[in-house]
Amino acid sequence: MRKFFTFTFFLIIITSITAVAFEYKKLDKNINIVYELKSIIDDYFLNYCQTYDSYTVNRLYSQKKIHDNQKINNKLIVSIKKKPLNPNLIKLINKELIIKLSNQSANEIDLDYLSDAKKEFVKTLLPLISYENNRILLERLKLKSIKDFLINFNSLPKSEIIFLEKIAKRYKLKTKSVHKLDIVNELLDLVDIIPNSIVLAQAANESGWGTSRFAKEYNALFGEYTYDFYSGVVPLLREEGEKHLVKAFESVDKSVQSYFYNLNTHYAYKDFREVRKVMRENNNFSNIKLLVKELDTYAVDENYINIINLIININKLNKLNNFSYSDTKS
Repeated sequence: MRKFFTFTFFLIIITSITAVAFEYKKLDKNINIVYELKSIIDDYFLNYCQTYDSYTVNRLYSQKKIHDNQKINNKLIVSIKKKPLNPNLIKLINKELIIKLSNQSANEIDLDYLSDAKKEFVKTLLPLISYENNRILLERLKLKSIKDFLINFNSLPKSEIIFLEKIAKRYKLKTKSVHKLDIVNELLDLVDIIPNSIVLAQAANESGWGTSRFAKEYNALFGEYTYDFYSGVVPLLREEGEKHLVKAFESVDKSVQSYFYNLNTHYAYKDFREVRKVMRENNNFSNIKLLVKELDTYAVDENYINIINLIININKLNKLNNFSYSDTKS
């Protein structure tokens, strides 16, 4: 009887919230309210459901992909409509206060405002994201020292040449008949951080805060797609005729690494990297929304940018950007 009452009460709450959300959408008022109410529903599922079937998770969050894709000669081709970089970008960045934050343990951060499920998700993922960002910053320091050496001496020791060729190969850059200084400059555009809050928000959205079948069984947190049968798993709700798989990973940290590599290399996110470059030049990453805005190609959902921003705002993920964005020694 008690279980029946709890279930009935839970159902009434969800119905009421959904009805309110629908009414706001129907009246075309502030769309943010719809997603804020949806966040409340998500928390109920996360806190009170003992199991999460793939249908429920995908209904709530969905697995995202780059849109308008097709396979030609075994290569994934993505149709991207090029848009000019906002000429007022530097002004927008400079309007924000420059905030330099120091390293901090995930266990030292106050997360009591989050539900238990979200708190566990953040505590698990944040150290992996921070590690990847700090690894990237160390590589940037090395690249900058190589650049300075090249400018001053127009040559490199053999050990530095080996390092440069190794990292260029990893980022799939052509090095034959290319000046080493040009290689370094191109790498500095690719080898850079992605703010913790953005990574966490996209992972939360793609994996249902770590509850999706793909996250739990295959460590797939970011909804990356693949056509390699040996490295992916077939989505349960894949549309007829589709041949993509969700990319699987042997561990969570491998999923994080793949996500960073994807955003730092794929031409679908070239605009994201261009905005980040301007931020780097101004040593100011405080206006996260400018970066989120350039992730519209990550999903087919036209409200994707709004959703990611709301996940960051509602869950106060900006406060988790808790390491120094400066790539200079202090």
